[in-house]
Amino acid sequence: MKDLLIICILLSINLKAYGADRVISVVSLVDYAPYVFVERNESVTGFISTQDGTELIKGYSWDVFKESFYSMGYSIKYIVVPWPRAIKLLEYGHVELLFPISKSDERLKIFNYSKESINVVDYVIYSANNSDFKWKGLDSLKGEIIGVKRGFNYGKKWQSLNTVTKYDIGHISDGFRMLEKGHVDGFIGYKESWDYVLKQEGWEHKFTNTPIIDSSLEYVVSMKGIEGNSKLLAVYDEGKRKLIKNGRLDVIKLKWFGLNKTKPNE
Repeated sequence: MKDLLIICILLSINLKAYGADRVISVVSLVDYAPYVFVERNESVTGFISTQDGTELIKGYSWDVFKESFYSMGYSIKYIVVPWPRAIKLLEYGHVELLFPISKSDERLKIFNYSKESINVVDYVIYSANNSDFKWKGLDSLKGEIIGVKRGFNYGKKWQSLNTVTKYDIGHISDGFRMLEKGHVDGFIGYKESWDYVLKQEGWEHKFTNTPIIDSSLEYVVSMKGIEGNSKLLAVYDEGKRKLIKNGRLDVIKLKWFGLNKTKPNE
């Protein structure tokens, strides 16, 4: 709670000191490369204007979000924290927007969603190469213990699966360590993000993954019942469409996924 209080104080800074009039406040999450991330997975708070390129955040989804609002003349006050805390900051009204987040029946009751998505994620299940894990579809997981990253959504197919034990894990790297030691039988993940961690740690040779079991688009959201914040979603939508029209979105995709990795049009 102490960390949350400090964050809230920082977010309340008077932005007139920056000479900024059109400013949005947004929260996102650590440990989610290549979509949104900060070096060493540290929580950060900051402010960037349309002329400032010194932000601490990196990632494909961050670039899409940032440039969409830049194109509409907005500056950005941002905070990046672990996912459960990010959700609380939005729910308590300390920020106007949150990204990236997929849709679920429960979330649709709480959040307003942008029309334009910000990225797409593919769900796969990882296993250790030295394990006897055998994949023959979701039904083959009956009785297995599968690690899940706390607070993450894995689509309706996974949500409806009740024949496995779903074990909450804090950090992606911790999940792979548990998998290697045999504490869990599998570890469900977002392929691009989980593969990024494996590459950073040099663990690619230790694990394998199933074919894609489901996919979801992710979006920008605001809390329901706050009209001004929901209007900001329309600003994002218009800015994102500008990036598509002028070709900037393709440049961002190339930067993060390269020529050999094509991503669907989010």
